[in-house]
Amino acid sequence: MAASTSLRRYIKFPKLLLSAAASVCFGAASVSYASIDWSLLSNNLLSQGQVKDAKGRAWLNQINELKNEPLELKLRGVNDYVNRSAQLASDMDSWGESHYWATPTELFNNEQGDSEDFALAKLLSLLMLGIHPERLVIVYTVAQGTTPSMTNPISHTVLLCLCGDDNAPLILDSIETRIIPAERRTDLRPVAAYRPFDYRYPQELRADNDYQPSQIQRYLAKLEAQGFPVMETH
Repeated sequence: MAASTSLRRYIKFPKLLLSAAASVCFGAASVSYASIDWSLLSNNLLSQGQVKDAKGRAWLNQINELKNEPLELKLRGVNDYVNRSAQLASDMDSWGESHYWATPTELFNNEQGDSEDFALAKLLSLLMLGIHPERLVIVYTVAQGTTPSMTNPISHTVLLCLCGDDNAPLILDSIETRIIPAERRTDLRPVAAYRPFDYRYPQELRADNDYQPSQIQRYLAKLEAQGFPVMETH
């Protein structure tokens, strides 16, 4: 696949996104989107005191401030807030281990994380602002030439949102801080994609000491432990 390939063709065929997700070994049953009221989540977390740290509460307050804004300002507000609240760094530099998935509160308190941490924080933010989960996709890419100094290809994760004109895909990025239509991001070569909340961690598996959860299941469980009721209870 040439580096100039746009992401648009992947969005025209949603099944290809799911096939790409399967290639990174995230096999699980689909979650019922109706089981979670995302729009009330930020208020509930604040009022119930489930997020106690100052930076986590500042993030939730920012979400609440954006709730009545038009879609364009919601996207820009979330993208700018996450990008200015942390610095890009490798998982090893940020967490002392590779392939660490940070929750938003972990990212903001640590003040650094990798591009996937940024993309996941933006995704969760937009869910709480009323963007439907099916319109938000985490995309693994190979990036090259995004900035003048980026001469070698690097692995890079972005958030794709079907939020443009006629639901055209837009890219929320931690390197290119402008929100740009996917068809113009010729610096990104898509490799794989997934929607985190298409997957779940069933109660029977959580109770099985011999079961080894996938990375995405561990992430969902960590979100739940931090007060985010993102998983089905049945």
